[in-house]
Amino acid sequence: MVTGASSGIGWETALLLARKGALVRAVARSEDDLDRLAGTHPNITSHVADLADPEQRASLARSAGDVDILVNNAGLGWTGLVEDMPAERVRLLFEVNVMALVDLTQQVLPGMLERKQGRVVNVASVVSWVSAPPFTMYAATKFAVQGFSEGLRREVSGRGVAVSTVNPGPIATKFWVRSNGEDRPSQHLIGDLKTGLPPSFAARAVLRAVRLGAFPGYGTIAVPRFLGLARLAAVPGLRLVVNAGSLVSRQPTVWRAMQGD
Repeated sequence: MVTGASSGIGWETALLLARKGALVRAVARSEDDLDRLAGTHPNITSHVADLADPEQRASLARSAGDVDILVNNAGLGWTGLVEDMPAERVRLLFEVNVMALVDLTQQVLPGMLERKQGRVVNVASVVSWVSAPPFTMYAATKFAVQGFSEGLRREVSGRGVAVSTVNPGPIATKFWVRSNGEDRPSQHLIGDLKTGLPPSFAARAVLRAVRLGAFPGYGTIAVPRFLGLARLAAVPGLRLVVNAGSLVSRQPTVWRAMQGD
């Protein structure tokens, strides 16, 4: 099962796993995009679901049957200052990025443990390790994903199930352009990240996690790998400067100017 499969990392991951012989259940909200994806390979079937809805998540898990590989890729982004973020958007961000991921994992994990076979790959981010404006709330959700994944990895160790995170840096998708909705697009800051890595890089990292997640060194895979240095930000006494985060945190008007306010 690959969530968020209608574009970007999810699309490339579903296609790559299908080409490697997996029978892939591709999940997203966009039926048209999923139909196009399913048309690219006979091993891919589509399932339209809004993962913000717990009932639709439960229906998805029931219909999927035994899941050997769960790739929790679906997510929402947000760029902006905390003071400007509507409360309902905060709840939605955590519902999709954290609660849906935890919920789907809880629903497929018992079967994996019973069969003593399974892989859970959670697509996190480099901001899982270091948070800076204007990504504070998005980073908070990814910190949660990272913490959940690391704890679960230890829970299931030696029981046939491996848990990994793939932590991409800038990827050339329209994720951030779509993140804040049409009324408040984020392309003023980073556009569609045409200079980022192709999403296929992250998809290959997911494949490595599926194949090697039970081995040391593959529990967390940064994309590109050198961005794993961002983990040093969590070490007491060490801090990394990420883009212009420190400048924006001191001068909120800089961010507002980027947004054209």
